[in-house]
Amino acid sequence: MLSLDPLGYEWDCSLGSKDLDGEEQPGRGGAGLPPISCFPGSWRQDVGLDCKGSPEGAEARAWTVYYYSLLQSCLQQAGLPETQDRSQVPHTGCPGAEVTLCILGSPSTFLSVLLEGGVQSPGNMLLCLSPAWLTKVPAPGQLGEAALLVSKAVSFYPGGLTFLDDFVPPRRATYFLVGLGLGPGQGREAAELARNLTCPTGASAELARLLEDRLLMRQLLSQQGCVAVPATLAFTYKPPGLLRGGDSSPGLRLVELSGKEGQETLVKEEIGAFLQSEALGDAVQVAVKLSGWRWRGRQTLCLHPRVELGAVVDTVLVLLEKLEEEESVLVEAMCPPAQLPFSGVDFALTVSGRALTPVALELNCNLCLEACGTLEGLWAAPRLGLAAEEAAAAPLVETMLRRSARYLMEGKQLLVIGAGGVSKKFVWEAARDYGLKLHLVESDPNHFASQLVQTFIHFDVTEHRRDEENARLLAELVRVRGLQLDGCFSYWDDCLVLTALLCQELGLPCSPPAAMCLAKQKSRTQLHLSCRHGPPWPAPSLHAVACCPLESEADVERAVHQVPLPGVMKLEFGAGAVGVRLVEDVSQCHEHFSRIAHDLQGEADHPGIGLGWGNAMLLMEFVEGTEHDVDLVVFGGRLLAAFVSDNGPTRLPGFTETAACMPTGLTPEQEAQMVQAAFRCCLGCGLLNGVFNVELKLTGAGPRLIEINPRMGGFYLRDWILELYGVDLLLAAAMVACGLRPALPTHPHARGHLVGIMCLASQHLQALSSTASRETLQALHDQGLLRLNLLEEALVPGEYEEPYCSVACAGSSPAEARLRLLGLCQGLGIDGPNYPVAHFLSHFK
Repeated sequence: MLSLDPLGYEWDCSLGSKDLDGEEQPGRGGAGLPPISCFPGSWRQDVGLDCKGSPEGAEARAWTVYYYSLLQSCLQQAGLPETQDRSQVPHTGCPGAEVTLCILGSPSTFLSVLLEGGVQSPGNMLLCLSPAWLTKVPAPGQLGEAALLVSKAVSFYPGGLTFLDDFVPPRRATYFLVGLGLGPGQGREAAELARNLTCPTGASAELARLLEDRLLMRQLLSQQGCVAVPATLAFTYKPPGLLRGGDSSPGLRLVELSGKEGQETLVKEEIGAFLQSEALGDAVQVAVKLSGWRWRGRQTLCLHPRVELGAVVDTVLVLLEKLEEEESVLVEAMCPPAQLPFSGVDFALTVSGRALTPVALELNCNLCLEACGTLEGLWAAPRLGLAAEEAAAAPLVETMLRRSARYLMEGKQLLVIGAGGVSKKFVWEAARDYGLKLHLVESDPNHFASQLVQTFIHFDVTEHRRDEENARLLAELVRVRGLQLDGCFSYWDDCLVLTALLCQELGLPCSPPAAMCLAKQKSRTQLHLSCRHGPPWPAPSLHAVACCPLESEADVERAVHQVPLPGVMKLEFGAGAVGVRLVEDVSQCHEHFSRIAHDLQGEADHPGIGLGWGNAMLLMEFVEGTEHDVDLVVFGGRLLAAFVSDNGPTRLPGFTETAACMPTGLTPEQEAQMVQAAFRCCLGCGLLNGVFNVELKLTGAGPRLIEINPRMGGFYLRDWILELYGVDLLLAAAMVACGLRPALPTHPHARGHLVGIMCLASQHLQALSSTASRETLQALHDQGLLRLNLLEEALVPGEYEEPYCSVACAGSSPAEARLRLLGLCQGLGIDGPNYPVAHFLSHFK
């Protein structure tokens, strides 16, 4: 509700001292002590707030008790249970191997963030009520930097559950967010704790000084000329360097004082001129306040009618006595409210002429978090409509998790088996960005990635019948070279079983080799799951599809009596839909088997699609329904994240992908069915740790499994998920490989929609050589008009081809993204009679 009336004098605030030295004031418990407040409600007082080995003085102890009571009051008012004290039984953990999001500050300020952290990363969001609960220790090998250890904290869990915990050994913070508005003395102690830490931090005294100096903020904004600020007269005493010598701005005058006394004449002249100036416009009142680091969030404000020169001068002279270096007294136009705190910027809507104009008042670090709590409806109340989709504090918590993941993984030594092709170039760029130390095993001695890693081991990994022997040889090479590995993983189909065997040899985390073998061979996957009847339910057998392995052409006759036709024939160890075909009768089955047996005999015939395992095939039932990919992150048998995308119709009788959409257009219930089906199929095969891609169809009888890819999703999936959800499957896979639980938000929300189309050399050779050339597509990508994922280096048509590239468009809705893509494809020549893009996208309506 907007008010255009001047503020009444009841808004006038006392000018009593509120500096950090804590002079005794009404409502305070004496110098340095917290306010004497009786928080409404009741809770246990006999809780273990003492931190062993770090005793507190009486004053610090009083603040700790105060903040604990404030936390209980906030929880109670939000309808949440009281904190349970389990500090008598210390918790053990894995310092340096777990996410620890630590907040030191007022519970009321950070409660929305703490509760959201309890949802997104249960047990890892910690609130410290006293600096004594934290310890800085020198970081090994990092001169001048320190690690932050947490000995005691309040832990947050889903449902608003909280526990008072001791940690032995202490947990190492991976992200530290400090509220610098703590009690006297504690603010300085907190600022010191946040200084020179190895872990990411969300605040520092230096940053707060910059952000929360009203005068400095106004000068910077007014110099840009794009944001209105109140007309301001500032009397500064020894101003900071950023305020000196700056360009003068309309409506903002800085008067630098040589001292705090004997300034009466100068002050009166300046204020008189300011009150008469046109810069004040129609303002009928002026506010007099202090500006500077010490006065953040403190209501040292006096209002005066614009015509009362003497009262304004007297107030300014009183405040001048309180100034310290780099502080100011401001006389400013009083803008009629309302005040709208959001994203740490306080605005006031005021009238300029006949229009409402937003005027920037100040930046702040904490008030916006209080607003988040209000937006959440006292944090625990049910939210309706769009507000129910995401908590207001969710983006901050997601940022804390992402930065924690980077901190945990920086410097980790990882062995990568198989470099992959051009579609995996992002791996090396991302590794450099994350600070990963990669060592590569690759068959091609001239692979471009050989120059981008710490160690390159040239080793032929294409003969997979010798994987067990090769794993032993590679393990010996690793030992001989003295590599101190934290993990080993692969994202390349051909190398997944070898990687699992090597991890077993080296004692590194990975899913068991037997599980990888089971998932890698498509007929074994289906036949194994068809026998898994549960409990628990729904059992994996519900999702299995009838199939029969084909070792020789003689097996074809047997298979057609076991698998209903039409069916799908494919390579047992294939990838990229190469050689996959719809067969409608026995003759087509024989014909396709003979063709594959002749054309695709070994690795040299089509590298990278699994022919190193042989060219055995299978016949499986063709099921009607919509096709979907589900990308899962699983750790210790627990599902941490799932991302569902939709695929368009394929160009039968082939099954090369045509189009895709993310996030899924399925209903929430259908999406949940797909996620559970994918997860239970992985568990049914023994895949307990890793990032997996599961292809399914949603039929009238529920989800049916096409195949499990026991590695990160290929093509565009990693890029799309990172763009839409801010989750990097590559980093998650690397964390699992190091035995670390990936730091992921529990229910990430998409930031838009992507719809894409595949381009094939056989269908788009002319367009890809002219109107939609690689250079043209890259230029459009760089301009943000499309997303290009290059999947093949060479533009060579062939019978057994894989997509050359993926072209996608973004939009705020699927319809918007779809229409943009359709128009782009028509303009670039990708759409055509033999490749009807509109038809491929029609499934996403």
